[in-house]
Amino acid sequence: MKQEVEKLADKLDKIDSRLDKIDVHLAVYNEQLKIHIKRTELLEQEIEPIKAHVIQVKGVIPFLGILSVIVGLIISIKSILT
Repeated sequence: MKQEVEKLADKLDKIDSRLDKIDVHLAVYNEQLKIHIKRTELLEQEIEPIKAHVIQVKGVIPFLGILSVIVGLIISIKSILT
C-alpha cells in the first residue's frame, strides 16, 4: 500500500512538473503575443494614409470616366457637325 501511495505521489510530481513547464511556455507565448499585437497596431497605423489615398483614387476614377465620356461625346458631336 505504501508503494502505491509513493507511485501516485511520483506521478503527481511528474504531472506538476509538466504543468510548471506549460506555465513557462504560456508566459513566453503571452509575451510574444504582446509583441505581435504591438507590431500589428504599428502596421495598421502605417496603413491609414494608404487607405485615405485609395479612397481619394476611388473618387477620382469615376470622375475621370465620366469626364472622358463627356469629352468623347463632344468630340463626336463636333466631328458630325463639321
